Amino acid sequence: MRIRRHVLAYTVCALALSACGATQQHEISLKIDPKQQAEFLADKPDKLKRLYGRVLPEGDRNTVLNYTRIGVAAFEAGEIETAGKALDEALNRIEAIYADNEKAEAARSKFVKENAKDFKGEPYERAMAYYYRGLAYLAEGDYENARASFKGGMLQDSLAVDEKFNADFASLAFLEGWSSHCMGRKDAAASAFAEAHKLRSDLMAPSPKDNLLLIAESGTSPTKVSTGEFKEKMEPHRGTPGIEHAAFTMGEKTVPAALAEDVWFQASTRGGRQVQAILDGKAEFKDGMNTAAVIGIGGGLGMINAGSHYNDNNMAAAGAIVLLVGLMAHAAAAATTPEADLRYWDNLPDNLHFATLRIPDGEVAVTMADSQNKPVQMRVAHKGKRAIGWGRTHSALAIPTIAPFAVKE
Repeated sequence: MRIRRHVLAYTVCALALSACGATQQHEISLKIDPKQQAEFLADKPDKLKRLYGRVLPEGDRNTVLNYTRIGVAAFEAGEIETAGKALDEALNRIEAIYADNEKAEAARSKFVKENAKDFKGEPYERAMAYYYRGLAYLAEGDYENARASFKGGMLQDSLAVDEKFNADFASLAFLEGWSSHCMGRKDAAASAFAEAHKLRSDLMAPSPKDNLLLIAESGTSPTKVSTGEFKEKMEPHRGTPGIEHAAFTMGEKTVPAALAEDVWFQASTRGGRQVQAILDGKAEFKDGMNTAAVIGIGGGLGMINAGSHYNDNNMAAAGAIVLLVGLMAHAAAAATTPEADLRYWDNLPDNLHFATLRIPDGEVAVTMADSQNKPVQMRVAHKGKRAIGWGRTHSALAIPTIAPFAVKE
């Protein structure tokens, strides 16, 4: 009877340790002083206040996620300067992804959840952050920084995979070329356009006199789900598919567009990412601990039963010790919690279409068609003799206030 009481106590202890796998403090919103929150939101555009309202409560862990969402929403709202500042907040943190600090070390700990780390995004998300920052620079006529931003996106794409692979974001290569085109750097532009064409044969270099870039974004962002025995693997799923063929309308003129990027393809083909190796390490450790737990619990119970049957207290006591070891191993395995990080940037598109043409000086009105063939008015930003037109089938503002899997309220 005494042994059984001990076993019960050990079991309760082990279950308590296993609870480490439940909701943790970092997954809950921080309590922010209302005055501090009000001061932070005071100068923010009304359309964006609800999204900015998540920055302080979610803290550093979701800063990149929140500012990227804000950045593209601000760009759609015509708040170009705000978009640029928000994206800079995100990019400054993205560029520190390989920094040697305590938070990076926490990622390697077997007892810290994968989603405890500050969100930096998957390679496609990081590349798209540079894409939008570059668009904001283009809209402001800052072609030098636009070019640097698009090159930065290509670098982030290449950093995420094994060295034998190259960056394959055709849209970023094309936009790098367009930035050089706008600066009159013919050789640099030709080189970038050639790279874009190599990656996507439909992307052709623009005419030397083209001065309007048109961009159509359609569909919705990829989502993320967990797979694997311990939910340790992140698997991307496609969102709402974008339109297959896009065209722009200017008065009586129809301008066909080329598919420049399949964001879903980028999300689903980024194998060998750095974070996955850490998750694999945790899963292997947990697998071993679970094996020890099965052997320990099974063997311990067997010895206890045998000891009780033969009235052998020594055997029963030894069985209790083996059982305890098994229970503790099970608790340790549960505490590793190698779940994949399922947070994702939810106002990205599914694909991008580009077109370029020459227009006379002055304002122009451009529309694109959505998946139901309904016209969508595009926003056109003019800077000198250059202009960029941008539109999308799914509003970047039509997203939940809280990003998917960002916190557990």
